[in-house]
Amino acid sequence: MDERNVLIAFDGSESAFKAVDYVADQFSGLKDIRVTLLYVIPNVPPEFWDDGHILTPEEKRDRQVVIDRWFANQKMVLEPHFEKARRVLVEKGMEAGQVETVVAGDTVTVAEAILEEAKTGRYRTLVIGRHGAVPILAGGLAATLLHRGAGLAVCIVE
Repeated sequence: MDERNVLIAFDGSESAFKAVDYVADQFSGLKDIRVTLLYVIPNVPPEFWDDGHILTPEEKRDRQVVIDRWFANQKMVLEPHFEKARRVLVEKGMEAGQVETVVAGDTVTVAEAILEEAKTGRYRTLVIGRHGAVPILAGGLAATLLHRGAGLAVCIVE
């Protein structure tokens, strides 16, 4: 396990960019670190799967085309945000080769997807930006990651 690898839960929001800035400030100049920006594509909207009847094989194929197009669009919309985050990290001293992006989809929850990636053994630090004014221990993504992120240093940036 490389203890210097950092995973940033990234959704392109202002909070996510605060997490990127934090990582850039804390880890820039270190050549033995890799930073991964992880975006979790939300579950497929119900209108793509809830027709009230069992789909025929032809309907399933047609539906899969629509779903694949939806996922591709999600990735396309996110790419400029990934590029901006890479630029921030590089401008603050990281090399482009130290930064990678991962897109996860088809998951139960965003928290599950983040924890699954974090626990692959490639990371010891997980950084997320905090959204909203809900107290961290009251629930939500941050609370789930704190409670279930055993073995990880979880950093919540506000």
